Parts: sequence; C-alpha cells; structure tokens
Amino acid sequence: MPYETKSKWTIDELKKMNKAALLGMHKLYLAVIIAIEVFLTAGLLMSVYLMDLKLILEFVGLMLILPISLHLITNYRINKSFSTNKIIQNTETTFRFYEDRLETSNDRGTAFVKYTELYRILETKTNFYLFLAKDQAFNIIKADCSPELIAFLQSINLPQK
Repeated sequence: MPYETKSKWTIDELKKMNKAALLGMHKLYLAVIIAIEVFLTAGLLMSVYLMDLKLILEFVGLMLILPISLHLITNYRINKSFSTNKIIQNTETTFRFYEDRLETSNDRGTAFVKYTELYRILETKTNFYLFLAKDQAFNIIKADCSPELIAFLQSINLPQK
C-alpha cells in the first residue's frame, strides 16, 4: 500500500464510460427504449398481418430511426464534450490508492477523495469508473493496474445510495 496507476482520457475511453454508465446505472432509460422497440415490433407484426405495405415501411422506418438517432445524438454529445474540455484531453493523471482514500495528481494539482465520498464504482472488463457524481468519473484502465490494485478496487464497499 499504496497502489498506483496512471490514466488519460481519450475519446474512446469516454465512449466506453458512457456505454458502461448506460448499462450499469441508467437501466430505466434503457428499459424505456426497449419497450418502445417492442411496441414498434408489435405494430410491424400487425401491419404484416394486415398486409399494409405503407404501414410496414413506416414501422420499419421508426424501428430504425429511434436507435440510430439515439446513437448519433449520444456520439455527438460525447464528441462535443470531449472536444470542448481541453483539460481532460491532454492531462495524464496519477492515482494512488490508500486504505481509506485515493489521491489524484497531475500537472494542475493534487486532490484527495475518500472512498465514502464516491457516488459509485462501476467495473467493466477493461476499466473501473470511480464516479464522483452521476456524470463525472475517474477512469482507471485495468491493463495499467497490478493484480493487487484490481483486487483492492473490487473490495471497496461503498455506502448504499
């Protein structure tokens, strides 16, 4: 102890975090989208049963437009967020993990965060995301972590929110 790793945000890392947050923290949003797609599928099946070509095409169009537009809008927001935030684009952060807190340091300064102050820790196959709030997180890349650090991060228990 302490464990240490370095991390830097890239546009790909930001997209991975957004996907992880959607799947791990925003399940209601995802459920609503799936429910809409199910209703559209039911409408498509009904229009096939009625053999109404115009209605079939409308439902197919709606079924495609919804996920494609959500994907495009999300990627636009991520790209805009990344391109306008010069601080995260060029800053490599060193993380040091202690028993009760983590320390972040970079060329702009040093900060300490107690684990109890974290909103959530989200683990994926490739990353840990230590959320300070619903939309702000530290990015820890597992490939840059020792096995001991990975085990330590997995052992952190946060208070229930």
